[in-house]
Parts: sequence; C-alpha cells; structure tokens
Amino acid sequence: MKRRALPLLLCLAATAGSASPPASPPALRPGAIRLGGASNFSQGWSEDTRQATLKLKVPRLRDSIRWAEVERTPGRFTFDKPTTTWPDRFAGTGVAITLTLNWGNPLYDDGKTPHSPQALAAFGRFAAATVARFPQIDTLEIGNEVNGQNFVNGPVRDAGLPDRGRYHLAMVQAAAEAVNKVRPDVQVIGGSTHSLPAGFLWPLLERPGASAIEGLALHPYTTPIDQLPAQIGFLRGHGRVRRLPLYITEFGSEDPRRAADDLVRGYTMLAALGITEMDWYPLNERGDGMVPLIRRDGMLTAAGEAFRFVQTRLRGRAVRNVSPDPFTFAYTFGEDIVVVWGAARPLAVDPATVRVFDARGGRVSLGQLELAGDRALILTGTGVTASATSYRLGCSPLLADSFYQFAYPDAGTARAKQDGFERFLRIDGREMPLSVMPGQQHRAVPWTPYLGHADLRDLRLTAETMLPAVKGGDGAIVHRFRADRDSALRLVATFAVSNKSTDGISVSLARNGRTLLTRSDTAPIRIDHKIALRKGQSVAVALSPRKSTRGDTTRYRIQVFDADKCKPHR
Repeated sequence: MKRRALPLLLCLAATAGSASPPASPPALRPGAIRLGGASNFSQGWSEDTRQATLKLKVPRLRDSIRWAEVERTPGRFTFDKPTTTWPDRFAGTGVAITLTLNWGNPLYDDGKTPHSPQALAAFGRFAAATVARFPQIDTLEIGNEVNGQNFVNGPVRDAGLPDRGRYHLAMVQAAAEAVNKVRPDVQVIGGSTHSLPAGFLWPLLERPGASAIEGLALHPYTTPIDQLPAQIGFLRGHGRVRRLPLYITEFGSEDPRRAADDLVRGYTMLAALGITEMDWYPLNERGDGMVPLIRRDGMLTAAGEAFRFVQTRLRGRAVRNVSPDPFTFAYTFGEDIVVVWGAARPLAVDPATVRVFDARGGRVSLGQLELAGDRALILTGTGVTASATSYRLGCSPLLADSFYQFAYPDAGTARAKQDGFERFLRIDGREMPLSVMPGQQHRAVPWTPYLGHADLRDLRLTAETMLPAVKGGDGAIVHRFRADRDSALRLVATFAVSNKSTDGISVSLARNGRTLLTRSDTAPIRIDHKIALRKGQSVAVALSPRKSTRGDTTRYRIQVFDADKCKPHR
C-alpha cells in the first residue's frame, strides 16, 4: 500500500554511528571478508556448474573430499576420481578453496566418525596429503555441524554434548598437527556448528589443546539477519572467541522471493561485524529447499544476481555501520555506497547525485521510496556517504519493537540498554528477572542465546518466539513499555501459537497494572489498541499458558507507535 508523502525529518548521514551494535568494528580494511559459494563437486562432477561458477566469478568454493575415496589401501592416498580431483579443474583460475573434512573411512573405526588414536592419526595424514596435493586449499574446516545429529555417527554421535566437543577437538588437533608439517600456511578451523550455540562452543574452547582451532566455522541458519549483531556479540563475550576469526561457511535462504535481499543484507551485516568469510549455501541446486546461486540450466537465480552485484559493487570496500536507531540498518561501503533497510519509513534521495538499486542490481524508481525490513536498497553516488543532502529518512512513529530491540542484558542487569521493553516473568504477583542462557548448554533447548530462568528449564524468550512454560496462578512472560513523556500511543501485537499446542495461550493487555483486555485462543491473536500514557506510566502485554504448556511455543511481535508523531501538520 502506498503511503502519503511525509515530512523528511531525519538526515541519516548527520546521525551516522549513533546506534552501532557493540560487536561492530568502526571499519574494515578492504577485502577483509571472503565471499564464496558452497559447492558439491565432491558428490558429483558437473562441467556446466564449473563453467557457470567461473562466469559468475565466484572467488571461493567451500566443498569437501571424502577420505574413503582417497585412502582405499592403508597409507596410500590416491586422487584419481572426478570427486577427488575436482580442485584441479579450478587450477589457475584464482578460485580459492575452503575444504571441509568430516566423514570417516571404513579402514578405521568401522567407518564411523574417527575417535580412536589410530583413526585420528590416519585422519591427520589424510588431511596433510590433501592440502599438499591441492595448493588452492588455504582453509580446512574440520567437521560439519558437529553439534547436531546428521553429520556425526558412532560413539561421537552417542556421546553427550561435553564429550562431543572433546571428540571434535581431537579431530582438529590431529589435522592441525599433520597439516602444519607440510603446509603451515593453511588455516585449520573448527567448532563447525549449526547455529550459534555459545553453550556448546565456550566449553569446547576452554579444553586443553583448543589453541589448535584457528577460527570458528559457524552456520547461523536459526538466527534472523537483524539479530546477528546481538548473537555474534554475545558469542564473542568469551575470552577466546574475542580473538578468533569467525567463518560463516554456510549462509542461505529458503525463500526465493527474499533470497537476493537476504544475501545482500547478510553480507552487509557480516562484513560490518568483522567476519572473515561468508559462503552462500548452496552454489548449485541441491533439492533441499535452499535457494542456490546457479540453477540446473546454468542460469543465475535472483540470489545469484545478488551475489554478482555484491562481487562487483561491495566486496573489497571498507564498511561502516551508520545505523541511526535500532529500527533502521544503514552501512556505508567506501565513499559512494550505502546499503539500507529497516522498519517502514519514507526515503528521499537527491536525483541529481544518487542512484538506487535493488539487491539484484536493478535500478529502482526514485518515486515514493520507502524502507522495508526484508528489502535492501543500495544507494550509490559520489560522496553519498558524506553529504547531508544526498538522502534523507522520513518520519518514523515507531518507539519500541520487540524484535529489533531484542538484546542480551549484561551480567547483573535486568534489561539491555537498547531494549524498548522491560522483559520479565510474573509468578504469583511477583516480578522475576530473566537470565541469558548461552544456547545448547544442554539438550532440548535452543541452539542460540536466549532469555530464560534457571529454575524453569523449558521457559524461553527469543526475538521471534517465546514459550511461557511458567507455573503459578498468573504465571506469564511480560513485555512492559514505560512512557518517557506524556504520549498518545498505539500498541500493535501479534501472537501465533504452534499448531502443536494442546489448548492455546492467553494474552492480556494492561495499563498501569490494570487489565484492559484478555484473549485466549489456539488461533492467531492480534491486538491493536490506542492508549494515552502520562510520563512514567506503562503499558504491558503478558503471555500466559492455559491449563497445559505443551506445544505453546509462540511467534510474537510487539510494537509501540507514537500515534501523533507523523501526522501531517495542518
């Protein structure tokens, strides 16, 4: 729906840097983030895909070579199949390789994930032989999503999480020791986790010998792009993680309509966070629902077009976070490009000096431009990052947003500084603070950091979902907004409980502790309510279980708007 033109009140360039996420460095040297595609030449050679890869000018491939196909006789390493010699097909092209080594070999430990001293030593010799054979390999990723159940087997899979980490570290150590003797220039990275589970990674990095891990490989599929600063910032709170480079060796999208924007937004955010490498998954079609860069016919998808645009216009440029508020994401690349997205608000540019592109590199009409949370706009023009008149953001009535402002409070504090809401538990009339849980600290909890309570193992609160597994007569997870001035507000909230819920959820809205409305349902619940508050007064939304908490995981969004801020002056 088109919005009426609004007064242009906020000059983005003039407020640059006022709301930088804590994990964002002020600037990166050109070329700091490596960009690649996750290929599968180790599973079957395709000349068409190779040609399309070279045409797209993919600078890096993240792929694998299977140990069992190379060492078929103990101690003999034979690279003689298309699936084991595929790096040769890229020799002299400038394509670098991040190689994942994960699976076992029937010659050792019955083909299970290597765990015995004999199998680990043999695994190390295989790693050394592989990097010696292929000079394009500059990074070895040991393991693949080792914190899950799909890519490990045998005793390693059956072990508990702490022992899983011990087994993984032994593999990294074996590979690093052997590889260092033949090619000390190769980086050996580990961790190799699905998601961003600090509860799994931090204990791993505290083990003796963890210095063998020269970087962490991460696949943040369960983290919304706009939550990457908060979650990576929290992960980096551990001493060793602060000093380790982070490699996002799988990053992708399941939505063909949004994949191009997800690629540009993800690349932008990760570059600003100082990530070493980002590999889009997958390079070519896998049939797993993830949007590739290249279709089976060799043509580019929308994500492929976005990859090409990033390659030609963004990669290799110094990047700065100049986001003016928690609801608007803006990053400069060099002196002539700004990438911006966020909560809905008008955007105006100087048509004489600025051009606007979409994530695929297509020109965007300058008429009635407006930001959106899932769409990247790329502004280009000489001096666009420095000029106060090149572009301006219009009025935004948004005061608080449960998604954009979700963050992790510092130890000993109940509320993150940038959070627009007080988030807490209410049990039998008492308010109780939530604590930060690191993620995958034990089984059956989220694999990312979340808010919870030590005495309520099932209770959880993330930026997108909450599970109100709380007992007590009025047990609830509460979001409370407190007015800092006399205000006419509009509160909009949505709640969608899982279809696995036994009996649904209850949602209540209260002003200064007095209940205004209560709704209970298994169907989605929406609240759209106008409320007048004086300075210091509050409005609160509480989510409660009904008789049962089974299946009550609920997707939610709570927003507070200034009802008068953006009304046109008469």
